[in-house]
Amino acid sequence: MKNKNTFILLIILIIGFCFRLTGINWDQGQHLHPDERFLTMVLTDIDISQNFIQYLNPQTSTLNPYNQGYSFFVYGSFPLNLVKVLGELFGLKSYDQIYIVGRFLTILLDTFIILLIYLISTKIFNPKIGLISALFYSIYVLPIQLAHFYTVDPFLNFFIILTFYLLILLKNKSKIFLKIILLSLVFGIAIACKISAIYFLPIIFIFFIYYFFQKPFIFLLSVIIFVFFTSFSLRLNQPQIFSSGNILNWNLNPQFVENILELKSYDNNPFYPPAIQWLKTIPLLFPLKNIIFWGLGLPLGLIFISSVLFSIYLLIKQNILNQFYLSIILFWIIFLIIFQGIQSVTTMRYFLPIYPFIAIISGLFVSKILKKTKLSSKRLFLIALILLVFIYPLSFISIYFKDHSRVSASKWIYQNIPAGSTIATEYWDDALPLSIGNSLSSLFQYKELPVADKEDELKMENIISQVKQSDYLVLSSNRFYLPIPKNSDIFPNTAKYYQSLLDGSLGFTKVAEFTSYPCFPPIGKPLYCLNDTILAEEAFTVYDHPKVYIFKNNFSY
Repeated sequence: MKNKNTFILLIILIIGFCFRLTGINWDQGQHLHPDERFLTMVLTDIDISQNFIQYLNPQTSTLNPYNQGYSFFVYGSFPLNLVKVLGELFGLKSYDQIYIVGRFLTILLDTFIILLIYLISTKIFNPKIGLISALFYSIYVLPIQLAHFYTVDPFLNFFIILTFYLLILLKNKSKIFLKIILLSLVFGIAIACKISAIYFLPIIFIFFIYYFFQKPFIFLLSVIIFVFFTSFSLRLNQPQIFSSGNILNWNLNPQFVENILELKSYDNNPFYPPAIQWLKTIPLLFPLKNIIFWGLGLPLGLIFISSVLFSIYLLIKQNILNQFYLSIILFWIIFLIIFQGIQSVTTMRYFLPIYPFIAIISGLFVSKILKKTKLSSKRLFLIALILLVFIYPLSFISIYFKDHSRVSASKWIYQNIPAGSTIATEYWDDALPLSIGNSLSSLFQYKELPVADKEDELKMENIISQVKQSDYLVLSSNRFYLPIPKNSDIFPNTAKYYQSLLDGSLGFTKVAEFTSYPCFPPIGKPLYCLNDTILAEEAFTVYDHPKVYIFKNNFSY
């Protein structure tokens, strides 16, 4: 039985790895994810420190982005430094190479999460639940998508679930303090990946209370060890958040604190371009909708909801302490959904750390159904379930078998728009055409439209003037043409501008449209495609499969 489980787990790991590896160079070297692009720029500018003392000193470290001309940096340093070292090691360190190292690393880490889910579920429940849980996570679409990007979120997700696994191991009290030290070092790395890892602190302390509530001295000593070694690990892996290289000085770097406060100030600013998409969204319901319909996809989203209700039922029916691990998993899922779901920014990737835990309770729920299913129907149920849950992830990866929609649009522009033409593009969004091979974007002239600026007469006069001087107008994603009309009270004139552009009254005619919808089957002629541009969160489509419009000025000659 053990060999059979190992074989099935290996198949699941291969499936998960292949889903994540497919289309690793999904944007054909165009750097179309803005966070990844920024990290890649930083990677090419920082240098490995000459010695450990220099590295620890934020004033002298050549790995510190602040010392390389980047005055605003709020990402974790661990993913940056690790990829820098690996890029140097494998000789892939240029701007057009090192991001692939980062993407491959996120693929590996997310595949290891599948293994950790199996190990956790097996320890808490049994190997059958472990296999079902691992399978579910391997085909969840949001982790598959984010594993294609070199960003800090997959790193954070890996170290959070690894922290949880190490917490479970504390149940065996042998070498308990060594285990707590290891746990602390790992959690320190999690914070050095992304500062939001601190949201997991309540889970850690609940574990400590559960394990040591009858031994106050052991509890206090465990907390002291945890705090000390977590701080030590954070200092080791992200030294630039501290003000000096003095190991006894724990004051935070004022520049880092200022950066975090500045980042937070953007949340409620309707004129900060990325924030427009979240205006007037319904707290909790908006992120839940995206988790259920797009991050998981039906029917896995329905299984998630059912598993939450089933878990609550189990906890009511039985003593919570007897179901401690289940209760803590459920608490983490509900806590993060509520805490993040009532914030101004509720982007899907902020909820990534609950996806492994969703897989675990979903595996438990489906296992219980299988247990109650008659033997004669069990095989049929399994086949039907597998077919249903694989349709959406197979549809989604179809976007990686095609040219990126912005690449397709760029090729069309080079073939159909005369060199020297003036093209209107939108501020903050990627301008098209992209340079492809010997075809260079410099062949054209550009007008940049400040569509996200505050509303006044000068703004619209500027936009209309720029548009009239343009031969073509390109909307390279739905970043503005969808959310701005929904917020016509904030952008009344710009909303009218988009309406007149799309209905033709502005004097422009749509001459081309490029999409890359998730389609099934992923290769060949599709039976159906999912139009996720309008219904899904903007960030779900805007990086790897945006909808592109090209308009021609009817009065341009």
